[in-house]
Amino acid sequence: MRIALSAFGLSMIIMISTAGGVAIAKLSEMNSSSSAPFAVNASSMSGVNEYILIEVDEGDNDEEEVITTKLHEFFFESLNAKGMVTWDFGDGSFATGKEASHSYEDAGYYTVTATSTSSRGIELATIIVMVEKSGYVESDNMECACSPTAKSTIIGLVPVPGMVNFEGVVTVTHDGSSESCSLRNPFQECHLRVIIEYTKDGNVMEQQILFDDTFRTNEKNIEFELIDFETEAGESVQIRLETDQLRDWHKPSTSWTMTAPIW
Repeated sequence: MRIALSAFGLSMIIMISTAGGVAIAKLSEMNSSSSAPFAVNASSMSGVNEYILIEVDEGDNDEEEVITTKLHEFFFESLNAKGMVTWDFGDGSFATGKEASHSYEDAGYYTVTATSTSSRGIELATIIVMVEKSGYVESDNMECACSPTAKSTIIGLVPVPGMVNFEGVVTVTHDGSSESCSLRNPFQECHLRVIIEYTKDGNVMEQQILFDDTFRTNEKNIEFELIDFETEAGESVQIRLETDQLRDWHKPSTSWTMTAPIW
């Protein structure tokens, strides 16, 4: 006598007792992967690139800028591919394989396209990822603007073309080389001026004073925010720090975040 079993019947026979030591693996899933659509997954839909600049002064008043950039790494995986998979990361970079990873140099929105090519045809799947940016600059000690040898303390926020939002804080901390700000008399109070400067081709086109006053604490924080800030090629924005007090010895640091640009 011949017995014919359907695919459904085969999946039910898997329920054999383990006492007999029989193991049959996932027969009920044999046809599921072939019918599932081609798709892609990402380890995350957004990431933040880090920009860090440290000014190093070895005592010759000639600071060296040490820049470190940490790029967020995305990991991508193709699902249900029927053939070779190629990747287009949306920034002119490409890769091959069922899995891939990539980092982006600039903040922005990127469309990642995976293509599966086989004898059955070509399938496409896309996903959009977002890259934002954070910045941190530790500047050398500020010098009085009244000094003939005073150097400028300038922090470039390094925007990218498009419309972005900036949010950050400037912090100046007394470094102990002179009398504490909290102990000074009213005529020698510590002083700080924070200026936003808009530049084009390296030339300052406009200034906006955020803070210009004295203070009696050993640390001062000045928050700043630029909403819907739009730049084109050659345009940028920077922060200038100044002090009018000859006895000020403050170590400035500036941190900020920048959203992905919108066009």
